[in-house]
Amino acid sequence: MVQRIVGLASGMDIDSMVKSMMDAAKQPLIKLQQKQQILEWQRDDYRTLNQKFYDFRSSLTQMKLTAQYRARTTTSSNESLVTATATNVASLSSTTIQSVTQLATTATRVTNNSVASDATNPGIDVTDTLLNQSSNFAANINWSKGAITSTNVTATGTNSLSLNLAGTPLADDSGNVSMNVKVNGKTYKVVTSDVVSDPSQLDDNTVLFTQSSDGTTGTLQFKSAISSGTSVSVEYASETATQNVTLASTDTKTIQLSRKGLATDTTDTFSMTVGDHTYQLDDSGNLYDTADSSIIVGTINGDNGTIQLNDTFYTENPVSDSTPLNVSVTYQQKYTTFSMGAYNSDGEVDHTFFVQASDSLNDVINDVNNSNIGVTMFYDDATGKMSLTRKESGDFNKSGEEIIIPEKTDSSSYNFLSDTLGFGDSTESGGENAKFTINGLTTERTSNSFTINGVTYTLKNTFNTESNPSSPVTISVNNDTDTIFNNIKNFVDQYNDLISTVQSKLNEERYTDYPPLTDDQRSQMTDNQQDEWDEKAKSGLLKGDLTLTSALSNMRSLIYMPVQNANVSSAYNQLSSIGITTSPDYTQGGKLEIDEDKLRAAIENDPDSVENLFRGTGSSTSEEGIVQRLYDSVNNTYNTIVDKAGTSASVNSQFSIGKDLDQISKQIDDMNDKLDDLENKYYAQFDAMEQAIQQYNNQATSLASYFS
Repeated sequence: MVQRIVGLASGMDIDSMVKSMMDAAKQPLIKLQQKQQILEWQRDDYRTLNQKFYDFRSSLTQMKLTAQYRARTTTSSNESLVTATATNVASLSSTTIQSVTQLATTATRVTNNSVASDATNPGIDVTDTLLNQSSNFAANINWSKGAITSTNVTATGTNSLSLNLAGTPLADDSGNVSMNVKVNGKTYKVVTSDVVSDPSQLDDNTVLFTQSSDGTTGTLQFKSAISSGTSVSVEYASETATQNVTLASTDTKTIQLSRKGLATDTTDTFSMTVGDHTYQLDDSGNLYDTADSSIIVGTINGDNGTIQLNDTFYTENPVSDSTPLNVSVTYQQKYTTFSMGAYNSDGEVDHTFFVQASDSLNDVINDVNNSNIGVTMFYDDATGKMSLTRKESGDFNKSGEEIIIPEKTDSSSYNFLSDTLGFGDSTESGGENAKFTINGLTTERTSNSFTINGVTYTLKNTFNTESNPSSPVTISVNNDTDTIFNNIKNFVDQYNDLISTVQSKLNEERYTDYPPLTDDQRSQMTDNQQDEWDEKAKSGLLKGDLTLTSALSNMRSLIYMPVQNANVSSAYNQLSSIGITTSPDYTQGGKLEIDEDKLRAAIENDPDSVENLFRGTGSSTSEEGIVQRLYDSVNNTYNTIVDKAGTSASVNSQFSIGKDLDQISKQIDDMNDKLDDLENKYYAQFDAMEQAIQQYNNQATSLASYFS
């Protein structure tokens, strides 16, 4: 780079002189930068307008749907007996329901007696643990001992899944495994090879469980493949649970086990192993060293699942940050299970529920209510009674009961649902279908609300029975003129909004005396002055644009053209015939106006013609409805503008303005390089001049001294 020296010898302000010469040389660069700015503004204006075309195209997509023109209303001659609603597929007609002899009811089971030990003053706390509340139940809870484990497995797209097991799942004498498998809300019955030896014999509701020889893994096999990525929920009961804990400091006095309601009798399985030491429980709940029963290292609280360690434990088992203790605890918890079945619209559904001693009655109720068995459990704290109500009404089991309480194997066996919750001797009521006569046809449905040919009927009460004769109920289905009118009006409003927005851009004034500001010009203006200048500089960049002008012209011609379609009456084959005309004010650019009375009359008199005037299809433009024509036109305009200005996700090489911007950007870079070279050249020339003047001055000084 040329070394720049201010005019010391000449006394000239060389920087100012170079700046003046460079200002003149920069004028072509400024023109390029202004052209670049104008193109960017044009691009943004196009994109803003194209969003309007995109939104209108989306509205046209909705206007292609039959639902926009076939809204229905219904009337009932007696809404206290029958009401109805209709979808757009319902035909315009009347239906007569001559009688309703029976309403559909839900199947219900209610316990005969209070499940509380004190029937006159039920004292069951539904939020407390069942372990604590055991004495408040009329029938004691007979706890099993083991461990309940819940896990989720992700399917890989096959009919087989692998499980890592925390223990061997328990099974009864019939080969039924104490395991729940749920996929997408559906519960499967789990069997072993004792029940189904060949996986091909599985049905859609059964899954085969097999276990590895070492008991650490298992496999679930379904009849059909489970979609990849599907979460499969697995819950099962095993003999014991083992939990490993690492202790790094003597400050840790409490170990919290993952399960509560533990079995802590001396006959129960419990052991804690630390290195060479093994600890078990005595009758008082103390942890003692099996090598020396006099050494007590802590206590256990079975209710909340905590082990409290004392100092003796750490005396026997020194610990530090560098040598942490690895503790392994094997234990059992108190639990019980019960099964329930129900018939519903999906067929027969069976479910096994696991109840842990740490659960509350509310937990049990929620488990039942949230399961896919389709039954609601309820406890009444005033009477102490419980109920089961199927969520669906109707009769789904013609040969028996709707809610199935499994029978006990013998009178001495225990079942939580039958004994503690008292449903063993409950009787079922309800579970009946609605029976009625419609248009002379006697039929029945499982629900009091049902749909026939797009009309949903709701039966409110029985009528016109042998004991209560009365008039039939008539249901009439009519066009919903208001909804259809509003749908068409919204379409017209959106069309007008698009026309208005585009027209305003086409007519916008162009101020050629207001080019984009340079940085130097901005530095000399206030913010308000800059904003006012920019507003005029941006104005009119799309004035008279051929793409937009052509788009509006094409849309207007398509709007005016009659629809020549066999499904459209000649009386309603163009917008003007249904009350939609062009505004007489030419400055509005062809906006539409609606004669509301005329449009409503057309909808009521010939709804099919009105529908096909808008959404009719055909092999030619003349056969197509207004909406299809406009959709094709707007879609073409949208794509044309995308080709010209791109979208916010586009790169410059994908649209024409972007390519121009890239070209100008390169020209600006090249010109900046040339200007740098020119500036260096000027400084080099002035530097040479300065050196020449300095040399001349030196010679003059030397001569002057010679003659003096």
